[in-house]
Amino acid sequence: MSFDKKKLITKLMEVKEDLFQLVERKYEEIESIQAQIRYLENRMMEIDKLIGMDNVMDAETFLQQMKDEPIENVEDIQTIFSRNNPEQPLVKLKYDGKKLEIFFPYPEKLGLKQQSSIYIEHVLQPLFPLKEKETELEVVIDKQNDLGYISKILINNLYNIENIDEVYKVFQNLLEYVK
Repeated sequence: MSFDKKKLITKLMEVKEDLFQLVERKYEEIESIQAQIRYLENRMMEIDKLIGMDNVMDAETFLQQMKDEPIENVEDIQTIFSRNNPEQPLVKLKYDGKKLEIFFPYPEKLGLKQQSSIYIEHVLQPLFPLKEKETELEVVIDKQNDLGYISKILINNLYNIENIDEVYKVFQNLLEYVK
């Protein structure tokens, strides 16, 4: 049994380069998350100061501001990759403190259309319980491609960060039902 040493080394170098790029992306994600954590810690310190004050009016103003304005400098981006091709993103979720943008980089791979049973049963229906928690929640199909496949969905007035995880699970579960 013979093997070509040059081909093997070339293949190993390609694998190493792919891994290096993946590591670099993860470091960038870590830096972004660390910046978000620092920002949120500062917000918690502001709340701690308000708790220590006897001035209830300042606390009410702060809470109203938190509801009316998205949390600044917070951007949570999550990506769901294809099970068949771990390098191919199928769903990207981007949260800015008030709204969640859901992008489908390859909408034809998911095949979601506004009136399709998969969209209704595996996206809209699982999102209904969130409407009870977030009464002002609004789900809008923002873009469709030329074939009518949904390429972007907006979920507006989403304030509770825990609900982001629920939306993420909805789209993770969706991949089990698409082509």
